[in-house]
Amino acid sequence: MKRFVFAFFCVAVLSSVGIAQSDKKGDFFIGYSNLQAEGIPNRDNPSSVFDKNFFDRRAGLHGVNVSATGYFFKYFGITGDFSFHRDKNTDDFGSSGSDRLDTQVYYFMVGPKLKFRNPSRLEPYVHALAGGAHTRFKVNSTVNTSGGTFNNSFTTSATDFAVAVGGGLDVRLSDNFSLRLIQVDYAPIFLKDRSIQTLGGSGAIVPFTLEGQRQDNIRISVGLVF
Repeated sequence: MKRFVFAFFCVAVLSSVGIAQSDKKGDFFIGYSNLQAEGIPNRDNPSSVFDKNFFDRRAGLHGVNVSATGYFFKYFGITGDFSFHRDKNTDDFGSSGSDRLDTQVYYFMVGPKLKFRNPSRLEPYVHALAGGAHTRFKVNSTVNTSGGTFNNSFTTSATDFAVAVGGGLDVRLSDNFSLRLIQVDYAPIFLKDRSIQTLGGSGAIVPFTLEGQRQDNIRISVGLVF
């Protein structure tokens, strides 16, 4: 399934780029992106990296968003979209030790786009994308006990189904360049169950199951359109 989704995404992007280059009926976007993601520990929740309230937390991940759109008609096209976001949290999570969490989220999606062209420089658009999201957690945990200091490092990752529904506003600067003033997407990830081993207060390995559910993320992007 992972290979199929990734292959489909690559074909869609190459097709979009091909249409844009051959007929000049397309655009390419690159810019900064911020992902407001659920389930990311932050300094306002100094408990455990993974616990029962994992999905009650939200934090911002910084990254980049790239997309290519090929237009079959004046207003309608197909978009291939990729984004990468990362957050490195090195705060202490509790008085008995410290945890460092490196979170990485990769989106790769494709779908239709409708752009409202008009004589003015403002061109709003909407799109509905679907594909996958690869989420990776790298954890380094240190626990201080009466028996000594225990270190535990592990990486857990998964690729799950994801969508992005939203739109934005482009400001045309010239015939070849536009400024993407804002793009906002509701970008949920439908996470499957995953098993994680954490380090308990006594230094023992404690198995933990992070139950799959919908991770309601918001993606905000700005940048340049060529």
